[in-house]
Amino acid sequence: MIAVIHGHFYQPYRINPYVGDVMLEDTAYPYDNWNERIYRECYLPNAYAHYRIDTKVKNIINNYTRISFNFGWTLLDWLEKKHPELLDKIREGSQNAIATSFNHTILPLDPEEDKEIQIFWGLRAFEKFFGRKPNGFWLPELAIDRETVDVLVKYGIKYTLLAPHQVKTKGSFLRHYTQKGHLDLFVYDGELSHGVAFGELLSDAGSLLEILKSKRELILIATDGETFGHHKKFGEMGLAYMFANSSQFESLEAYYVKNTPKLSVELNWNTSWSCPHGVERWRSDCGCSTGSLPGWHQKWRKPLRDGLEAVRSRVKELVYNQLEEYFFDVHKAILGFVDVILGSSKEEYFNRYAKRELSKEEKVKALKLLNAIKYVQLSFSSDGWFFAEISGVETVKNLLFAKRSIDLVEDNTLEKILLRYLEEAPSNIQTYGNGLGVWKNLVIPQVYSPYSIWQCALVMYLSELKDQKDSIGKWSFEIFEDRSVRLKDTETEEEFLFEEDLGKFDVTQLPSLYAKEIFEKWAMDYIEEETEFFKDYRFLLEDMVFHSRTLKFSTANHMREKLKLFLKSELLNLLKKKASLEQVREVFERSEKLSVDIKDEHIARELANYVKGVAFYAQEEELIKLLEFVREYNLSVTKHELTIDLWEVQNMVWDRRGKIKEGKIFELLNMELPSSP
Repeated sequence: MIAVIHGHFYQPYRINPYVGDVMLEDTAYPYDNWNERIYRECYLPNAYAHYRIDTKVKNIINNYTRISFNFGWTLLDWLEKKHPELLDKIREGSQNAIATSFNHTILPLDPEEDKEIQIFWGLRAFEKFFGRKPNGFWLPELAIDRETVDVLVKYGIKYTLLAPHQVKTKGSFLRHYTQKGHLDLFVYDGELSHGVAFGELLSDAGSLLEILKSKRELILIATDGETFGHHKKFGEMGLAYMFANSSQFESLEAYYVKNTPKLSVELNWNTSWSCPHGVERWRSDCGCSTGSLPGWHQKWRKPLRDGLEAVRSRVKELVYNQLEEYFFDVHKAILGFVDVILGSSKEEYFNRYAKRELSKEEKVKALKLLNAIKYVQLSFSSDGWFFAEISGVETVKNLLFAKRSIDLVEDNTLEKILLRYLEEAPSNIQTYGNGLGVWKNLVIPQVYSPYSIWQCALVMYLSELKDQKDSIGKWSFEIFEDRSVRLKDTETEEEFLFEEDLGKFDVTQLPSLYAKEIFEKWAMDYIEEETEFFKDYRFLLEDMVFHSRTLKFSTANHMREKLKLFLKSELLNLLKKKASLEQVREVFERSEKLSVDIKDEHIARELANYVKGVAFYAQEEELIKLLEFVREYNLSVTKHELTIDLWEVQNMVWDRRGKIKEGKIFELLNMELPSSP
């Protein structure tokens, strides 16, 4: 048996282009957005996949070192900014990584120059994050046509993956010849891949491993990486079980360098892995959808694509024509702009591609035009057509990127052209009616002006959430003594100066992520002040509640609720400040003595954050006391939702296992003692 499991890890670019950060997504609660939710359910668990026997953790495996995988720029960029420690764990398996396109467009539907942008930008992103040139390439939705293959061969890609119905010859490792070379193909096992992704194969990893062991040739399972933990809860543990019990797994990359295909093959062009109608799912009402309700249609897909194609065509015309003033070769300059997107110096970029020294104003103009290309690319992410309804979050985000691109090229007629197409894109939801209703109700409210960013920066500074010189999203700012504010959009280098008073403002009209931070800060300030104020009445309240059990006076329940709220506020304040364990324990002891139950799901989440934060810096003796407290607490609650999850503490201890001397720590975490060196 030689088995390969490939995970296609992907999230659309969720960042609001007017802010430079991901806004709140209500459906992802209790997480701020879907990236955060899937990070915790999938991306992080696959870096710390627990292999258990009879509930005891025997091993923790970094699945990224054992699977074949790809991550695109849209997800890697977010991880680098929000969770760089996970990116380090992913890079431990960098030898198993293959490349993919920049932002997951359907390449057969892209014009030729846009195919090249998608592929070139994707390759450069791979080189930046994994430090080498890739051999393999994951095609978004495995959508393939002749022109895409030619571009892959042009840029030195050696192999890709396809579904069984996309090739005309049976086999798991094949070669397709082109006029200018060849592209090798790994063909995944359709039955097993479908069983893992949509069936129950992963729920019994032992049986799946036996099936794989019965195979004599290369067997490839390919699926969305999010299958392992997000779509299939604890799916990462199924992988860990197989990896712990077999050494016969390897990556596509490892297999490729040791083997050569023996059979050549012709391909079924304009096909994909997720639409039996070829690539129609991304341009027509073909019948394929996800999340559809009875009676729904996808007649909106064609006018949406036609409208965005009209935007793309006009944006490219404007950009290419206007950039000719600044660059020798506009297309090469656009290809090279990916280095700026990836964080390289703008000055170095202009020195390399510009015809001459550009003025500050000319650089701003050029950057606006170049970013218009970036955002028009993002407006074609495949998710915008994949699901059932035009008002879905993915389609709305594509339209928001189109709006930003239109604004950057400053063409007043272009938005009107798009809106005419959107009027012909019927929604399944009566509230919106059509794409125009979606535009007005869901897209435009996410457009934030520099004026809104100025308000946000000043309020966050006055609320002690930001420093005098700081940033929010893509905006850097400086606040002067007279409270005037200088803003800079770090994408385009545009600067704005606001010298007026804040006056009246509505905090709910600020970008939602920052409005939440502001309200949370105000709420904690209130709780802290309230707790301090009620300290003088604490003993009176506690005394009344204590005696209410025997005297049963009429306001006893009211006093009990008052004390319960006070104790919760006191505890919350201590947890936020990372107070000593003794102080936290003392609040629980008082509440138990008075028979006042202060345990709820919110307190449990805050306790888990407190334990994780304290554990990270604790000495071994302190850590033992902390874990003993958690064990006592977890034994005292009757609902799983109220327990303190120690999964991340287990992972931290696993990373430090070679330095930890106290075996009691492993015992309290239900982990096997590591073997002596």
